[in-house]
Amino acid sequence: MEFFTTEKVSPSTTKIVDITGVAVFLVEGRERAALIDTATGAGDLRSFVEGLTSKPLDVVILTHGHCDHAGGAAGFERVWLHKADWELACSRGGMEHKMDYARYITGKELTAQDFAPDRAGDYLPLEPGQRFDLGGLTLEAVHLPGHTQGMTCVLNVEERTILFGDGCNPSVFLWEEESSSVEDYRAELLRLKEQEHRWDTVWLSHGPTQIDKAILDGVIGVCDEIIAGTNDWQPFDFMGRPLRIAKRVENYVRADGGLGNIVYNPENIFASR
Repeated sequence: MEFFTTEKVSPSTTKIVDITGVAVFLVEGRERAALIDTATGAGDLRSFVEGLTSKPLDVVILTHGHCDHAGGAAGFERVWLHKADWELACSRGGMEHKMDYARYITGKELTAQDFAPDRAGDYLPLEPGQRFDLGGLTLEAVHLPGHTQGMTCVLNVEERTILFGDGCNPSVFLWEEESSSVEDYRAELLRLKEQEHRWDTVWLSHGPTQIDKAILDGVIGVCDEIIAGTNDWQPFDFMGRPLRIAKRVENYVRADGGLGNIVYNPENIFASR
């Protein structure tokens, strides 16, 4: 079974997509390589990545603790993750969650032997603003609480690209227990916008690699509509959960042609006072 496909997306970076369609990114500097996220754990990601680069792979950064991004972390020794998501990675990153997610996305019955084991070791604390020097390339952690409290974007400083991942995308999931209120999330997006001059290109973890950097303004606008009560309130199903999506979609694309959307919990719109 083929577990991975690859695409060169910049001079330094190879996008690796696993069997569920989630992307991880291999970034190579002059001296060493870094991996951003580890996908669901389906397949032998470490061996696959080591076949793509001759540089030491001693930096693995997790954008957050959900199983489709942290599932393969057991294959690597030194893995950085924001402390706010350490418990989440343990409670929601285990084998049962990985298998359920893969089954839902692919329709295939994978076995536990198809996955990396659950991570037994600790994580290293990923701090906001932390930098990783790869030799001529610098990766910087940009904290964006919302999807999860530890959600972290990764900025390639020299190439002026940023991985928003699940933090800000065409269908931000903001409905789970670990998610922020819409109001708190909007405040974090406004803080992120203050740094917008630092990047030209935005990458995502699901779907197309690249999206217009105006996605940030689009999602802020969706937050405004939810808070004002003027959004479309369309029913939305994910893994059997009856949810709501703010802007009406057709085949997962906004019907009005706008950028950005939010799947949210109607009981978690406003920040606690």
